[in-house]
Amino acid sequence: MSAAAPTWLATADALAKAFATKHRVVMRLTDRQLSAAFEIGTLHALLKFYASQGYVLTPQNLIEGSEYRYLTSPSGNPANFSFVQAVGPDGEFEIRQQVRVQSHVDADIAFTPDIVVLLKGAAIDDSRRVDYASGKRPYYRVASSSVVAAHECKSMNPFPELLVSFIGMLVAAHEWYPAGPGFEYTHQDGHLGPTLFVGGTARSIHLRMISAMQKAYRLNIICGLHEGTWSLIDAKNRMLRSAAGLPATVVDDDAIPF
Repeated sequence: MSAAAPTWLATADALAKAFATKHRVVMRLTDRQLSAAFEIGTLHALLKFYASQGYVLTPQNLIEGSEYRYLTSPSGNPANFSFVQAVGPDGEFEIRQQVRVQSHVDADIAFTPDIVVLLKGAAIDDSRRVDYASGKRPYYRVASSSVVAAHECKSMNPFPELLVSFIGMLVAAHEWYPAGPGFEYTHQDGHLGPTLFVGGTARSIHLRMISAMQKAYRLNIICGLHEGTWSLIDAKNRMLRSAAGLPATVVDDDAIPF
């Protein structure tokens, strides 16, 4: 890494290396993925958060048994890339990158969050559509009914229009929002609620706006990741799966820091 690289990039790199060391995997980074370093750093900050909440994390779909391959483009086939399984007191989940979500609002509303948490085994449809790539490539998508939380990463300074635009993703990506069955909000342990991760630091007036939005819409907006510690522990809005018949709490006795 260049000596002129920003501090946040070094922190993101350290998070990825810690993950690789703990799980004994090799990270594969292409040129395109190096340009998506902020998204990758955010993914690892989210994984560290899940570990702090008591979820047991296991890399899945490793290439040749040991290579973790990031997906940082919506055009990729999710089956060809790695993801992380999270097992906790409220069930089993998959933390993935760049999986297109088909909204419950209308089947023609679909978009690709940077990071998405799904129910384990969520079906990713790979059927073709004549109006997508002229039917030459599969149109990968998952139903919003399988979405636990959709997160977006923006390596830029926050501004009002950026903050407000995240509400559209909140509504379109989460079938249970604002009061549907399946998940309940909490300020205690659990999943991070739908979150907008922003690299730049917010000004005072924007901080007031963020506070109001987090209260009104029960989402999280985390700014200042370029200058901060990448810790998500202070994010207030969290969720737990509320369905009956869930497994008992699983305790991770691996002493290696995540």
